[in-house]
Amino acid sequence: MAEERTKTAEWTLSEEQLQLLSSEESCADFLFAAKWPDGFRCAHCGHLHAYKITTRRLPLFECSSCHYQESLIANTIFEGSRSDLRKWFHALLIVSHTTCGINAVQLSEAIGVTYKTAWLMLHKIRYAMSKADAGTMLSGIVRINSASYGHPHNPSVNRHIQEQPLLVGASLNAEGEPVYVKIKRVPDEHLQGKVLKPIGSQHFIEQYVEPKTDDLESITARFSSRRFQRLLSIAKKAGQWINTAYHGIGPKHLQAYLNEYCCRLNLDFQGGAIFRYLTQLCAAAAPITYPQLIRFPTTS
Repeated sequence: MAEERTKTAEWTLSEEQLQLLSSEESCADFLFAAKWPDGFRCAHCGHLHAYKITTRRLPLFECSSCHYQESLIANTIFEGSRSDLRKWFHALLIVSHTTCGINAVQLSEAIGVTYKTAWLMLHKIRYAMSKADAGTMLSGIVRINSASYGHPHNPSVNRHIQEQPLLVGASLNAEGEPVYVKIKRVPDEHLQGKVLKPIGSQHFIEQYVEPKTDDLESITARFSSRRFQRLLSIAKKAGQWINTAYHGIGPKHLQAYLNEYCCRLNLDFQGGAIFRYLTQLCAAAAPITYPQLIRFPTTS
């Protein structure tokens, strides 16, 4: 099944994308355009011209003014990686073209890396998605609803060990359709059993909703007739997507997977090209290491 899904992803690549993967140099050129879309700018002095040094595996760029040298992968999620750019770009293409998601076992087989390397690549990509989402606030018409991931809903006030309470919020257009969605795991300190404390809703609003938003409604009561069914449906589909692609996720890394789902959904709303967008995110996100991902998983 994993092999079949991987082949499907490969078959859907365009000739242009296959050409991109044909050499390390073509991937480097694509990354340069993503990192410096308006042309080189020195990170040290802001000068706009550099000399290209090609004596290493990946080029260095030396500022012609202050002579500061910067690697192409410096200050990106690729920094410190031993995998060549063709592996990374192959991973980005597969992630972009596999709408049902791809797990580390499948990715390791598809691009020929170890499970640990594939796991790290995927989590770095999710980290870049999370950093981008953090810079976008819900605004305009905003609706928020409580939801859950994990064990099937039960009427008890006691929280099942596998049940993870969530808050799902969305900016809506004039027709009431979502145009941008966030799904966030509720911290344990904002819960009493499985019931959301008032501070939980307030924290979500303060963190993720534009302060000047005046059309805001939040429904957190579990059995309220005023719940927003479209938001509940989105949360349910997110859980189904996670379970199908990744066979269930524990609380430690759940937020990263929710962020990936929302990133895909929001791009779909906007009609954006996911591969180019992901490359830009990865080029803009600060480096993060395996120990950091293990110690401080994505929480927002």
